[in-house]
Amino acid sequence: MRKKSYKIALGGIVSSLSLVVMLLAAVIPGLEYAIPAMAGMLLMIIVIEINVRWAFLSYAAVALLTFFIVPNKESGLLYITFMGYYPILKSVFETKIKQKAVQWAAKLVLFNIALVVYYKLLTYLVSDPEIMESFHDYGKYSLYILAVLANVVFVIYDIALTNLVTAYIKWFRRKFIKHIDK
Repeated sequence: MRKKSYKIALGGIVSSLSLVVMLLAAVIPGLEYAIPAMAGMLLMIIVIEINVRWAFLSYAAVALLTFFIVPNKESGLLYITFMGYYPILKSVFETKIKQKAVQWAAKLVLFNIALVVYYKLLTYLVSDPEIMESFHDYGKYSLYILAVLANVVFVIYDIALTNLVTAYIKWFRRKFIKHIDK
């Protein structure tokens, strides 16, 4: 059992790193979708090293700070509505649901609900006419085509998360973390 001070320190470090990554969205243009994904991936460390509850507390802290201080609202909204908490829920889906088909169905349902919420909040909060007009340039089916493409990217993202967790546990954790625990 890890000491509470270890949990607080690790949660603070990972949360700080996630927030710094989110702030990069204002500095590095064009990565509005990749940056929230990277920030969310960091929370998997807390899931592995501590537990899901601590990871959700860290997510809540980063999401709240992201809402107020990250200048790129599109990127911040994506973190809050999906990318921040999904890596945590992924571990819950994969430990609680044993059948792969049901796991994928649950993940895809969650993703599509989050996608709709993200789009609705984006149109309400950002309301940049240029963004909204760009959807209409591609015809009346553009949102459906984008949704299908987003689902394909989500599946790739989920597989990448699995590979990152495996690399963390089998390589990084064995090489570095085991020395800290002694």
